[in-house]
Amino acid sequence: MELTFKKGIFEDAAKVRQAVFVEEQGFEVEFEESDQHPDMIHVTAYDPEGALVGCARVFPAALEPNIDDVPGRWVFGRLAVFPDRREGGIGSQILAAAEQMAAEAGATEIQLHSQCHAIPFYERVGYVAWGPIELDEHVEHQWMGKQLSAPDEK
Repeated sequence: MELTFKKGIFEDAAKVRQAVFVEEQGFEVEFEESDQHPDMIHVTAYDPEGALVGCARVFPAALEPNIDDVPGRWVFGRLAVFPDRREGGIGSQILAAAEQMAAEAGATEIQLHSQCHAIPFYERVGYVAWGPIELDEHVEHQWMGKQLSAPDEK
């Protein structure tokens, strides 16, 4: 399915995140002050009919207190797809779009805090896990990272 991606529509991203992380998965602390930061890139995905299907966000490491702020280091997260739309590679397409938007904004590497059940998904596209497994609220997570290709390497 060919998706359309938009950047910066927090209201749509919030609808998906509320449905997936709060209502489905039971997270209590889903929204943060940093969601409104001007450097935060909210990526939203729409099907060919224009219906919202998923979202993610990507941002400079300086906005994440658990990551060293290194030039070119960005953080990916909050990848979510509505439950009834979780087929056809939508999550992979959102991740690729977010990586591209981050690279265009100066990212050379991306780190993320993956739910442990999703680690194989990220490994398939080049992310490498490191460090201990940690609880984020009630769900086990692990840090992962990936170097992005330089523009002339694509």
